[in-house]
Amino acid sequence: MALAAASTAGFCGSPQAVLQGSLQLGDLSSGRLSMAKANRMPFAGPGGLAVRAEQQQSLAESAATSRRAMLGLVAAGIASGSLVQTVLAETKAPLVGTPGAFSGIPKPVKIAGIAGSISQSAISKQLIHYAIKLAESIPGLEVEYIDIDSLPLFNLDLVRHGKYPDVVQTFMDQVHATDGILFASPEYNYTVSSPLKNAIDWASMEPTVLGDKTAAIVSTGWDLGGSRSQYLRQIGIRPDVYFINKPELFINVKRKVFDDNGNITDSDIEKEFRELLISLRNFTNRLRPCPRI
Repeated sequence: MALAAASTAGFCGSPQAVLQGSLQLGDLSSGRLSMAKANRMPFAGPGGLAVRAEQQQSLAESAATSRRAMLGLVAAGIASGSLVQTVLAETKAPLVGTPGAFSGIPKPVKIAGIAGSISQSAISKQLIHYAIKLAESIPGLEVEYIDIDSLPLFNLDLVRHGKYPDVVQTFMDQVHATDGILFASPEYNYTVSSPLKNAIDWASMEPTVLGDKTAAIVSTGWDLGGSRSQYLRQIGIRPDVYFINKPELFINVKRKVFDDNGNITDSDIEKEFRELLISLRNFTNRLRPCPRI
C-alpha cells in the first residue's frame, strides 16, 4: 500500500485530517498524499431543497467511504510495521507550518559561533561572546563558541588513511553537532580572513559538516564595516551553506565597539545584532525537516 510505505519524514499533514478523511491518495504510483478538494455541487433548479438534501447525503456517504478507505490503508500500514502507525495516536496535532508540530515544543536552535580572527583581543571574538550573551534572552536559541585558532593550514598531506588531525576532527564534530553558524568576519584586504577561509576549507572536506547548515554574518572593518568580507556568502555555495538575506550587519571599527565591561557601546548595533540572531533562529526552524512522529 502506498500509505503503508510512506515515510513520516515526508508526511507533513495533521493526523486529525487523516481521521476526518480530508487526506487522500493521489497518483497511486507516486505514493503521495494530497488534500481532498471541496466537492461543491451547484445549488439551482426546481426542488432546490430536495436536491440539496440529496447532495448532502451523497457527500456524507462519500466522505464516510473515504474515511473507511483511508483508515483501512492506515491499518495496513500498522500491520506492516510502517512508521505511519503513530498517526492515529496524534489526533490533536496542529497542521503543518508550525515547527515541532508533532513533537510539541521545538528543540532549541544550536548555533556555532566562529570568529574570523585568531587574535585574543579581536573584535570578532568579542562579538561571538556577546552573541552567546544575547542568545540567553532569545527563546529557542543557543550559541556556542567554536575555536579555530589551532587549526593547521589546510593541507591534504595531513590526512592519513582517511583520518584528520585530532584538532581538525574535533572542530568538524563541533560544527556538525550544530544547526547553523554565526560568522564574525573581519575584512582582510577586501575579502575574508585567512583563518576563517582555512576553517571553512577543512570543514568542507566532509559534506555533512557544513551541508544544509544555515548561517549569518556580522562583518567588521574600516569605512564600509567589513562589507567585502560578506563575500563569505559566495564561499558557502559549494559546501551548501544557506545564509540569511537580512538583516545585514556591518560594524565600523573606527569607533570603539565595546566598553570596558564588554558591552556594545551603540544601542542601535546591539538591536540589529539581536534581530540578526532572531532571523537566523527563525530561518533555521523553517528549513528544518518535518519532525518525525
